[in-house]
Amino acid sequence: MRSAIHMSSMLATLLTVLVLAVVHLYAGTAVALGRQWGPRALSAASGVSVAYVFLDLMPSLAEQQNLIDHIDLFPGLDRHIYILALVGLTVSFWVETASRESRRRHRAAGGPDQTGTATFWLSILSFVVLNAAIGYAVASPGDEAVEPLWTFALAMGLHFLVNDHSLVEHHGDRYRTIGRWLLVVGLITGWLIGILPEVEIRPEALALVLAYIAGGTILNILRHELPDTDRSGDVLAFVAGAGVYGVLLLSLAPAS
Repeated sequence: MRSAIHMSSMLATLLTVLVLAVVHLYAGTAVALGRQWGPRALSAASGVSVAYVFLDLMPSLAEQQNLIDHIDLFPGLDRHIYILALVGLTVSFWVETASRESRRRHRAAGGPDQTGTATFWLSILSFVVLNAAIGYAVASPGDEAVEPLWTFALAMGLHFLVNDHSLVEHHGDRYRTIGRWLLVVGLITGWLIGILPEVEIRPEALALVLAYIAGGTILNILRHELPDTDRSGDVLAFVAGAGVYGVLLLSLAPAS
């Protein structure tokens, strides 16, 4: 019986990671970049992802802070979850700033409006690490921080959809031909590491990984939205997405 439950759980995580991989492969295509995914749809998707991070993921992680205290990852500090979330946000901010600066230099030099080679690889490497963390988290559906798994998968899938649009803008054809495939490799690699019988996913380790994901997700979503906040329709779509998914998450949360 226990073996059957384990196999069913592993199958669910495999299907989840494959769906997320398909989102990456689809998001960089001409069809996905066309009109059917307009700014309002992307803003609504952004709202869903942000609602998940603030109303589901971070509260669940905060409850696990006591489990992490004995690790003593940052001696003298007791806010490990928030520190890792800050690290994730800071890394994403650094990569985004480097990408915009690289595009600016290329435009000033009369070149194409895209990043240079070094910045491209810096960006892709950072997202490969983030995707590996997400794949690792998917491999542990029994943890309360990622339950129910479909809410985590939906939020991450929509995050991928929005983020990939920004990556195409920054890196152009290099992202379509190379970048998105490397992100898929990172996602699946993280999942494979998570399901290895030799690897024990401890709750505190997963909590730290998820905190890093949360910080990176927040920055990646807001960097897509903030340059376009003058479009009121997009703002309303963002609010609608956050509101609808927020109500859904609150209705699924157990009563305290």
